[in-house]
Amino acid sequence: MKILLVDDHAIVSDGLEAILKVVDGFEIVNKLTSGDFALAYLKQHEVDLVITDYSMPDMDGLTLVKKAKLIKPDIKIIVLSMHDEALMIREMLAAGVDGYVLKKYAQQEIVNAIETVHNGRKYFSNEVNKALLSALLPQELSENSVTERELEVLKLLAEELTSKQIAEKLFISERTVETHRKNLMRKTGANNAIGLVRYAYSKKLL
Repeated sequence: MKILLVDDHAIVSDGLEAILKVVDGFEIVNKLTSGDFALAYLKQHEVDLVITDYSMPDMDGLTLVKKAKLIKPDIKIIVLSMHDEALMIREMLAAGVDGYVLKKYAQQEIVNAIETVHNGRKYFSNEVNKALLSALLPQELSENSVTERELEVLKLLAEELTSKQIAEKLFISERTVETHRKNLMRKTGANNAIGLVRYAYSKKLL
C-alpha cells in the first residue's frame, strides 16, 4: 500500500513514518507539509492512502478531503485531529473520509486504522465513536445514558462480530452482550441488532 503523509509538523510525520515503514506491505511514498503540495502530488503519482493532519497551514482537513476525492475518488483518507466534536466529524464523513483518529492515540491506533480502512471499513478512535453515537441518540437522552461498554459493543457489531466473538473480545458473557444490544436498540429506536447497525451507518456515524 502506497501511503502519503501530510503534516506540517516534522515530528509527527517522522514518528508515523518510523512506525509504518517496518510494517510489511506499507510504503511511505512521500511526506508533505501542506494541502496544496498533497493535491499536486496526487495528480501525478499513484497513492492508495493519505494520512493527513486536520489543521494545515493552507487549508483545513475538510477541504483537503473533498479536493483529494475529486482527484482520486477511490483513494482512502485517514485524518488525524485533536478534535472530537460530532458535527466536525460528520462533515468529514459526508466529504468521504475513511478514518478519523485522535492525535493523542495516533501511535497506538494508526496501524489498525490503516488495516481497517484498507479492508473497506471505517475507523474511528473510541472517543470519536462515543461523540458520534451520542449525536445519534434522541435528544431527550442524556449523553451519560450511553455507557462506554455499550459503545464498544456497537463498534464490534458494526464490524460484523457475533455475540460470542464480542463476548470473547471484551471478556464478558454472551448474556451481557445481549443486554447491551437490547439497551442500544431501545436508546436508538432500532428494532433489532441489524437495524441498529444499519441506522448508525445510515447516519454516517460508524
